[in-house]
Parts: sequence; C-alpha cells; structure tokens
Amino acid sequence: MPDLDSLSRDDLIRLILELQRQIDDLRKQNEELRRKDKRSAAPFSKGERKKNPKPPGRKPGQGEFSRRPGPPADASSAPPIDVPVEETRCPFCGGRLEREEPEEASVTDMPAVPKPAVSLFQVQVCRCQNCMRPVRGKHPDIAANQYGATAHRLGPRIKAMAHSLHYGHGVPVRRLPAILRELTGIAITQSAITQDALKQAEGPVGAAYQEFREQVRHAPVTYTDDTGWRVGGDGAYLMAFDTDQQTVYQIRRQHGMSRCGNSSQAITPGRW
Repeated sequence: MPDLDSLSRDDLIRLILELQRQIDDLRKQNEELRRKDKRSAAPFSKGERKKNPKPPGRKPGQGEFSRRPGPPADASSAPPIDVPVEETRCPFCGGRLEREEPEEASVTDMPAVPKPAVSLFQVQVCRCQNCMRPVRGKHPDIAANQYGATAHRLGPRIKAMAHSLHYGHGVPVRRLPAILRELTGIAITQSAITQDALKQAEGPVGAAYQEFREQVRHAPVTYTDDTGWRVGGDGAYLMAFDTDQQTVYQIRRQHGMSRCGNSSQAITPGRW
C-alpha cells in the first residue's frame, strides 16, 4: 500500500475505485462457492471416455454358465397347469405340428396373504374332587405352564427366524416385528424376541458361551479390543477377545483388560 498522506486527491479516488472493484470480485467468488456447496457432489472423474467401449456383460460362449435350478418335485402347491399350443399350423412356415414331450416351467413367489400355521389344542381338564386341584392333559408341544393369560404362544421357528435376522444379518430388534408380520403374517413383539434371547442364553447357548470363555482364558495368546456400549441408557463396554480358535464378546459395566471375563462387572451375554 502506498503512503496515503503523499497521494493526491485523484490518486486516492483511483485507489478507492480499485479497492471497490476487488471487493466486488471477492463477493462474486463467495457467492459462487456458496452455490457449489449446495450442489450434490459429483463422482470423481476417471478420465476421458473411450470412443468405442465394449458392451457390458459376459460374451456369448465365455465364462461359466449356470441356470436357476427348478423347484423340488414336492414343492408345488397346486397341480400343474396345462399350457396347450393354440396354433394348428406352424406360425413360421405353415407346416403341420406334431406333439412332443412337454416342457416344465415354474414361478416361485410368496403368497399374496401370508397365512401362519396355527396348531390349536383342545386341552382336557379334570378337577380332583378331594383337593379341588385341576389336572390338565399333556402334549409335547404344550408347556406345563401354558394356560390362562399365556395359553397362546409363538412357536420356535418364528423366534429362530427373528434371532437369525438380528444376530446373523444385523437387523435391529425394533424393526423385526414389522418385517416378520409383513413376511409371515405373525404378530410378535420386540419384548418377546428379547425375552426369548435371554431364555436361550440360560440354556445350551449360555453353556457353550461359558465353555468358549474358558478356552479363551487359557489360550497362550489372546488379542483384545473394546468399544463403547449402552445398556439401558447407561454407559458400558463391549470387549472382544480373539484367539486362533475363536472370538468371544463380553459386555462390561467397567472397562478392564483381564483375559475374557475375570471382571465381576460382566453382564449376562443374553443382555446384548
């Protein structure tokens, strides 16, 4: 910047006009940058397009070919539908048509309205005339305490599907009731899925988990890592213990680096 005191009136006017022009240019640049920020980002450029690109897909006769397999023989839900040839002469040359062996074609789809399989039981009840206690009929598919408010329950297959979607495919539990109802027509609550997971964790699943913990605890080398977690809104830690044979996860109220679950703050695995 020149010395303003040494400039004449005309020089000061020219300087002011030049500064004003620069301010206007900067404002235009800012407006252009704001407009660019509001636009959706375009993908990175990969260079110029080829003049004669090859068509996508596999070339005829190249690569391994596989066709969709037909359904099992007993999978059809209705008798086969006969599809006759309506033409009496060849539509291409007018020649005589002669019958050959029919071809099989199928369309596999979901039913328009899912219909759950409901097993209804008429449980006979007798009452002792001495102690007045009821005696109910027994069936392997009915639990001993399945009566009254808990008389109508869900079967193991729908629960297994819920656990498979959640633990195997990562679907959140809160989304499972809507998905299962739309696909199967069965109404199931989020709490029922969680309660069944806790129940399964107390049985063979829990025993297998404890066995894995013991194996990791006595492994010669164990790699561990952790991340933040939430249990009922409270802070916790998800610990991972990895060996050459297995990986065991554990949720703890407090952080700890002891080998696979020596901490007394461990949370039941079913509460994940």
